[in-house]
Amino acid sequence: MKITKIEPQKKRPGRMNIYADGEFLVGVAADTLIRFAIRKGDEITPDTVRAIERAEELLGAKTAALRLLGVRPRTVREIRDALREKEFSDEIAAETIAALRASALLDDAAFARAYVRNALALRPSGTVLLKRKLLLLGVDRAVADEALGEILGQVDQADEAARAAGKFLSRKPRSPATESRLRQQLIQFLMRRGYTWDIVQEASRRAMKGAAGEGEEF
Repeated sequence: MKITKIEPQKKRPGRMNIYADGEFLVGVAADTLIRFAIRKGDEITPDTVRAIERAEELLGAKTAALRLLGVRPRTVREIRDALREKEFSDEIAAETIAALRASALLDDAAFARAYVRNALALRPSGTVLLKRKLLLLGVDRAVADEALGEILGQVDQADEAARAAGKFLSRKPRSPATESRLRQQLIQFLMRRGYTWDIVQEASRRAMKGAAGEGEEF
């Protein structure tokens, strides 16, 4: 086949249409045109066409992934799943992910640390809840454990849980008759926040004692 015409696409700036033997052959990015040194009058083989199509698919996958990363950080699984939804092949998805990792644009360990920091800044939460969320996002268990150990090691979770428990109690009417029910509600609240049982027990004890010390006898 001989390339008979190369022209810009009217509706997509930066992309070109290539014609061979007078018929449309393939649409490509201008960078792909330069990379493959495609010129009018050149002969083009089916193997070259397949290589161009693959390069275009890879470029499309990278563009889609970068668009997602521009909104917020993502895990490897999130990017892989998104590319599959857009019907990119597993091979193209794997190559895209490898390139993003090499450029430090995709890093599950860094994602996990940032996620935990942001979650704690928005609302104090415990290890159980944070780990569950990281695993749901596709972070490997060992990576999640390392991030949680690093970030939560700098936080006194018992104190944070006790403060959260105190705020919870401050919004509840209290009386000796409702002590048992209120204690159960408090424990359930702290469990939903993802604190471990030992922290839940300690925080609820401290909060209930603190409430009593403020004049509410239980």
